[in-house]
Order: sequence, then C-alpha cells, then structure tokens
Amino acid sequence: MEYKKSGNVYVVLLEKGDKIIEKLTEFCAKKKIKSGYFSGIGGASEIEVAYYDTREKKYHSKAFGSPPFEIVSLTGNVSLSGWKIKIHSHVVFSDSKFRVFGGHLNEAAVSPMCEIIFTPLKAKLKRKKDEATGLFFLDL
Repeated sequence: MEYKKSGNVYVVLLEKGDKIIEKLTEFCAKKKIKSGYFSGIGGASEIEVAYYDTREKKYHSKAFGSPPFEIVSLTGNVSLSGWKIKIHSHVVFSDSKFRVFGGHLNEAAVSPMCEIIFTPLKAKLKRKKDEATGLFFLDL
C-alpha cells in the first residue's frame, strides 16, 4: 500500500494481493482517521460480497473466485463502532463476459491494483444498532 496526501485528500494505491478492507482499516489507524469517505477503481480477485435480508436480519454472502475482476465502482465510508474503526463499503465488479455483480464488500484481494481517493471528515462518525433492522446505522 502506498499513499500520497493532496490538500485534505489522500490518494491510496493498493497493490496486488492487498486485502481492500484490511488495508483501508490499517491506513485509517495509521493516519488516526476516525471518519471519512472513499471511492475507487481497479481490479480484484477472491471477492466476497454480501446482501442483507431485512426480513431475516442477516447477511447472505457469496464468494467470487480467482479470475481477475474489474472493480467498476468501490465506494464507502469510515466510522467508529465502539472504539473500533469500521469500514462500510459496497462494490460493483465485472467479469470477462461483461457481467456485473455487486453488494456489500466483505473483502477482496487486489489484482493487479486498486486506486482509491480517500477524504477524511472532521466530524467523528459513530455507529449505533438499529433494533428494527439489526443493522448498525450512522448515529448523527
């Protein structure tokens, strides 16, 4: 992982094999960032996405194997859940047949690279459990 700051924004470059959620969490901890938002593009393999079923109040996950996929869109935010950094991200990716898939990003291995524009926020965002859905919403 490499990064460069420009004004209040960081350009983060993830390299082949880097785990996206893991590296973004590491980046935020290193820079002491407790809230922000980001977007990115690139490529990945070993992607695991999830869909939240509001009736069952649980996530259903699906893994997409090793062929490299194009990251068409990666977007998300950073907040605190308790005192822990929480990366909440969604992803859209495509395969070699131009089929598009997406969902809540559990994790993905970068292949060959991923370029992320990351903007820290001054406000400290926290998450709070919503009893009706079972999800942790931003607590404003």
